[in-house]
Amino acid sequence: MLALLAALAFQAPIARQVAAPASDILAGVVRLPEPSSTPTVSSVIVLPLRFERVAGTGWVAAASLPVERDGDLSLMLLSPDAGTWRLRGAPAGARHRIELVGDEMPGWVVDRADARDVLAGEWSLRVEADDPLGARPPAEGWLIAKPAGALRLETYVTTQRLVAGEPIGITARILGAEPERGRVVLQSAGGARELAMDRDASGDGSFTARLPDDVRGDVRARVELSGTTAEGRKFLRTAELTFPVVEPRLVLEPTARAHVADAEHVSLEIACLPLAPPQRLHVSAELWGRSASGPMVPVCWLSRMLCPEMRDGTWTLPLALDLAWLDIVPCTAPFELREVRVQDPDLEIVLDRAARMPLELPALPGTGTRDRHITSEMLTGSPRPPIAPRPTAPALVLVHGYCSGGAVWPPADFTPPKFVFLDPNANRTHDQFAQLIAQQAGAAGLTSFGIVAHSQGGCAALHLLTYYRSGLDAADGARRIQSVASPYQGTPLASLGAFACGVNNDMTPAGAAVWLAGIPSWARAQVSYWTTSNSGSACSIFTDGFLTNPEDGVVEMFRGQLPGGNSMGHVTGWCHTTGMTNPANYTDHARNQAMDAAAAR
Repeated sequence: MLALLAALAFQAPIARQVAAPASDILAGVVRLPEPSSTPTVSSVIVLPLRFERVAGTGWVAAASLPVERDGDLSLMLLSPDAGTWRLRGAPAGARHRIELVGDEMPGWVVDRADARDVLAGEWSLRVEADDPLGARPPAEGWLIAKPAGALRLETYVTTQRLVAGEPIGITARILGAEPERGRVVLQSAGGARELAMDRDASGDGSFTARLPDDVRGDVRARVELSGTTAEGRKFLRTAELTFPVVEPRLVLEPTARAHVADAEHVSLEIACLPLAPPQRLHVSAELWGRSASGPMVPVCWLSRMLCPEMRDGTWTLPLALDLAWLDIVPCTAPFELREVRVQDPDLEIVLDRAARMPLELPALPGTGTRDRHITSEMLTGSPRPPIAPRPTAPALVLVHGYCSGGAVWPPADFTPPKFVFLDPNANRTHDQFAQLIAQQAGAAGLTSFGIVAHSQGGCAALHLLTYYRSGLDAADGARRIQSVASPYQGTPLASLGAFACGVNNDMTPAGAAVWLAGIPSWARAQVSYWTTSNSGSACSIFTDGFLTNPEDGVVEMFRGQLPGGNSMGHVTGWCHTTGMTNPANYTDHARNQAMDAAAAR
C-alpha cells in the first residue's frame, strides 16, 4: 500500500483541453497584455554597498543620496551583518532594528532610521563595519532610502518573448518629474555590465536600453533614473527587475492544419520547427471564422499543456476543437487562428507567437443540432463528474504559500474531512505547485476536494482547476477555491527572491500578468478571495518601501484582485505572515471557520 501511494505521489495529473468563449477574447481576458500595462513601480532608492578596507577603522562604504524634497526620510540597511553596522552622516531619527525570521527573509537584518523634517539636498553617507584586522569583508548589503517626495519609477521589459536573439528592451519613466539620465546595471550568467538608457522616441519622457544579444539565463536588472526637479533639486529612483532569457526552442510555421478526430471534435494542428530537444509546452490560440453578415468573428479560445508530436522533422502541437462551438457561433470559411502563442509551462514566457495563421477545416460532421449553450465539456474537454452519489473520499485541502516553513492554517479552525498540503521552504512555479497539490491529494486517496489556500497557494489552486483533471472537479459545495492574500497580479517582492527561497517569475508583476492571460473567466468565477492590510503601521519595516498602500507586507491590495473572481472584501488589521506588526492573516479564526463552513468538498 505504501508503495502504491508513493507511486501515485509522482504521477503527473492529466492535462486537459481548455477552452473559453468568444466573450473572453473580446474582453481581453485571455489575451496577453501590453508589457507597458504591467510595470514594476518603485518609490525608493536602492544602492548596493561597496565596502573598502580603511586602515585602523575597518570596512567603509560611501554613498551619495539625493533628496529632492523637505520632509520625512526613511533609511534602511539590509544585510545579514546590518545589526553590527553604523550609518554615519544620516539625519537623527527613530531607530528600528529587526532580524527577519519566519517565512520572510530568515537570517537577514534590517536596521532602519526614520527621520522627520529632513532638508532636501545631497546627503553624503557612510556605512562602517568594524573589523580592525581586516579578517573578513562584510556580507553583501544595501542602503535603501524612501524620500518624502511622491516621485515613482515605472519600469518594464518591452516584450514577453524573452528568447535570446530577439529584441529585448527595458523601458522606464518617472511619474512626477522629467528624468535626464538613465542606466541599467545588468547581472546575468555572463557577468555584470552597465547599459546606458536613451530617451525613448515615444515623447512621454521614457528611457530605454536594449539588452545585448549575448545575454542568457536568469537576468537581474537594477534600473536607475535621475534628474533635476522643476525646483532645481536632484532626484534618483531605482527599481529591480528579474526575468529569464532562454535559448530559441522553436519557430512556428505560417499555417495550421486540421483533421476530423471523431464525430464531435476536430484536431487543429499547429506545426513548428524544433530548435531544441522535445519538452512540454503551453499552446494557446483563438479560432476565428466568417459570420453570416460577412465580418470575421471569434469562435472560441483554446489552450493546452502538451508534449509535441514529432512528424517528418517538425513538431505538431494539437489542440482539440469541440464542434459544439460552431453551434454557439455559426460561421463559415475562411477560418484562421489568431494570437497563436507557445509558452514555457513553468516560466510562462512566450517562445514564439503569430498574430494570424490560416486554417483550412475539413468537411465537418453535421452541426446545428445541439442546444446553443456552453457546457462544462466544451470548456474543460470532459464532463464534470456527477455530484450524486457523493464521492467516497471528499476532503478540504489546506494549502500554504511560497517559501512557507510548513503548515499555516490553525488545525482547530477546520473540521474533518481535511488534508494538509505540505511543501516546506520551496520555490515552485504555479504549474509545478498545481501538479504537486493534485499529486498529494491523489496519494491521499482524495476523489473530491475543495481548497483553502494562502498566498501563492491560491494561484496554484486556480492553475490546477484550469489546466488539469483532479478531485477539484468533483467538489460539491458553495466555494470550490477560497484564498487569502494571493498575489493574482503579482508582487514587486517576487523579484527580490535572493532574500528568501529565490526569484519567482510567476509572481512578478509582468510574469503574473502573462500567467493570468491564460486563465479563462469560467475558472476565475470558481474563486472566492480576500485581501488584507495592516491597521495603521506598516506590516514590515523592510517591505513597506517597495509596496503601495494598502498592503499586507507582501501583497498590495490592488494586485491581490482577481478580475472575474468573487471578492469577499478587504480586511484591515492583518499582515501576510508571522513576525509582522499585525497578526498573520491566516490566523483569523472567524474567517477560517466561515471558509470551512462554505467550502466545497
